[in-house]
Amino acid sequence: MSTDDLAEVESLRLLGSAPVARLVVSVADVIDIYPVTATVFGGDVLFRTAPGSKLAGLAANASVLVEADEFGQQVSWSVVVRGLARRIEDREELEAIEPILRDPFAGGRKDVVVRVTPTSVTGRLVERAPLETDVVLDAPD
Repeated sequence: MSTDDLAEVESLRLLGSAPVARLVVSVADVIDIYPVTATVFGGDVLFRTAPGSKLAGLAANASVLVEADEFGQQVSWSVVVRGLARRIEDREELEAIEPILRDPFAGGRKDVVVRVTPTSVTGRLVERAPLETDVVLDAPD
């Protein structure tokens, strides 16, 4: 098995291709994890949401993590974005990004858009060695 660090550009590309990412929010001593459908644009991570505990958490502490991963038979990857989240309220900014936003996997009305500006991006690619299929074990006598 080999593990390689991914470049920031490749990490963000993979995160943006994931069907579901996870938003990690910490308020006081409570950590919550929410599934989101992330769009990567201009190096930032965007997602749609609805009013509720996720937005309340972001208002209390804008420092967040966004994580996505994929596990395959031979190749797997994981990406973590640390950054600052803010609700996009500027109408012109919303109109500019609206066409590129992915639809939320959960469906339903998600009228709030959040932008996470990364402070760090890390990604790892794990490749598994092929399984040895011709191994013969000695049977005990």
